[in-house]
Amino acid sequence: MRTTVQSAGTMEEAGGALLDRALDPKSWALPAPTAQRVSSDNACMVGPVQVCAAVDVMPTLDTFIRVSFRGPELTPMQAAEYLEQFTACRFPFVRNAEWLVEIDSRKWIHFSRRYTPATLEA
Repeated sequence: MRTTVQSAGTMEEAGGALLDRALDPKSWALPAPTAQRVSSDNACMVGPVQVCAAVDVMPTLDTFIRVSFRGPELTPMQAAEYLEQFTACRFPFVRNAEWLVEIDSRKWIHFSRRYTPATLEA
C-alpha cells in the first residue's frame, strides 16, 4: 500500500515542516527499511522529488538523523544540494564533513549524521 504524502513548494519549506516533526523525540524510532519508514508524517513531495526525514535510535542508544531523497534520475550531487536547502533552517551545512551518504536498491539517496553528541542514557 502506498502512502499519500503532502506536497511542498520548496526544499526549505519541506525542511521546516518535516524537521520539526522528525526532531521531536516522540517520533524517534529504531531504524527500519525505507518502505516502512516513509509515512505522511515524515515525508513530502517537492516537485518530482520525494523527501523523508527521521531520527533513528540505534540499539546502543546513539541517535542519527536521516534525510532521504528519491526522484527521477536524481544524482547524489543533486541530492546533496537538496539536503543543504532542506536543512538550512536547522543545521549549518558543511560539505563532505558531516553527512554520510548511501544509495539503496529502491534508488533512495540517504544522508545521515549523528544527531545527539553523546549516547543517550536511560
